[in-house]
Amino acid sequence: MKQNDYTATGNLLKLYLRNNKVMTVLLILLPFLFAYAAAASNMAILQTPNQLSTYIRENQGNLLLGTIAANSIAGATIWRIRISTVLITSILSVVLVINNTRKDEDLGRLELLRAGAVGPKAALTAVLIKVFGANLLGGLTMALGFIAAGFPAEGSWVAGLATALGSCGFVAMAAIAAQVAPNARLARGLSFGTLAFFFVWQIFANAAGNVSLLLWTPFGWCAYARPFAGENFRLFAFAVPAIALLTAIAYHLYDRRDLGGSYLEERSGRVYARNSFKSPLALAWRQQRGMLLVWVASYVVMGLIIASLVPKINNMLEGTAFLPGLSAILGGPGRAFLAILAYILTQVLTAYAIMAILRMREEESMTRTELVLSSAASRVRYAAGHLLIAFIGSAAAIAFFGFCIGDFASCLARLPVVWLIASVTVFLYGFAPRAAAPVSWGLFGGLLLMEFLWEIKAIGNNIFALSPFSWVYPGVAVSLPPIVTMLLMAAVLVGLGLVCFSRRDIIAE
Repeated sequence: MKQNDYTATGNLLKLYLRNNKVMTVLLILLPFLFAYAAAASNMAILQTPNQLSTYIRENQGNLLLGTIAANSIAGATIWRIRISTVLITSILSVVLVINNTRKDEDLGRLELLRAGAVGPKAALTAVLIKVFGANLLGGLTMALGFIAAGFPAEGSWVAGLATALGSCGFVAMAAIAAQVAPNARLARGLSFGTLAFFFVWQIFANAAGNVSLLLWTPFGWCAYARPFAGENFRLFAFAVPAIALLTAIAYHLYDRRDLGGSYLEERSGRVYARNSFKSPLALAWRQQRGMLLVWVASYVVMGLIIASLVPKINNMLEGTAFLPGLSAILGGPGRAFLAILAYILTQVLTAYAIMAILRMREEESMTRTELVLSSAASRVRYAAGHLLIAFIGSAAAIAFFGFCIGDFASCLARLPVVWLIASVTVFLYGFAPRAAAPVSWGLFGGLLLMEFLWEIKAIGNNIFALSPFSWVYPGVAVSLPPIVTMLLMAAVLVGLGLVCFSRRDIIAE
């Protein structure tokens, strides 16, 4: 290690702290909000031992959230928020890491910084200090939220630190993805794919009832640490070295590549284009097909895996009190579990649709769109190619998943929600291209946050009804009028976005 490798790390850290202030503050304050709101809600609802025991009995053995380890309000509270907190803070962390590493390389900003008195490892180090620090402060605020609610201090600190380390694990994985991928778009895709993989892993760990498997997914670290239930400090002896090892791998990969280079090289195109490669749709397909095929294949594989486990899931949940209200509506706990999983994957698919549409903004910021539009291609035809792939691709993914698990109609009925939220991105891209990415991801995150606050009773039904996700929530009968309404709203937003795009200037980054 050379000392000058880290020259100006402090100055870059100050720069990065001034950027993305909102997301950084959210990383710190959201865990406190989740902890205190969930604790206050449970204490208001579960006022008697009988109410508490009924709540635990009805939710025990949840395949998505795991086991409630302690027969107490504190145990029920951390059980409810541990996965959601890691998921939301990890998504924010991935965006921050990729934006300040791979994206800065793509746009040439890092090259400008490195031209001065800046060490080669300074930028990566500053980013990791910022994001690791924000997550650890978030774990501290979570612990303070539990303590403020009157929960035991030792369990509160364990819960906060274990949750923060789970997010830090995904930060280190995002740093690796930034070195491996050739561009920010693929780095985000790899990072979010890793999130999905470990989320499914913890579901399988819960289904197998094997606590040891939870150690191998950051989503399971808080459950493995057993806060408020006889704390298991061995988790920290595993998690801290694991994060350090992943971070070391990121630095090792960074040392062995050129600035702007990667380990997954983009394949060069043909010297002479095919005859079919003569339309904006063909160009959009060439740019989007890799991500599209990965997402569709992932949903097919998940559908086949879940379909093979359906008999086992039904046997495991038979005779249990797994979500009794939803199970009664849908015809059994097994169908209730499938409905929840399909709903979650619908939300995840919304992220794909947003990324596919924002590819247009990436092309525009790199001045490639201007080159395409200097030919005979019209703006509407150019944008329509990307939109067709985003909308049809999301439909194909959820349709294949629904077909595999034997719930095709229900899965397809949720698709208009994906299209409606994606159409907001289309409108923003046409109306305010520079704000398209932050506002789209902010809206998506806000809708997830709204649902979480509704589930812990921090907000009422009237507020949650403002979210499109409330129209297709498991147990809600999806009828034709809401579907038609969402499709009409999506069509109007897409139309407005195309009109705005056809009349505005092309804006580089």
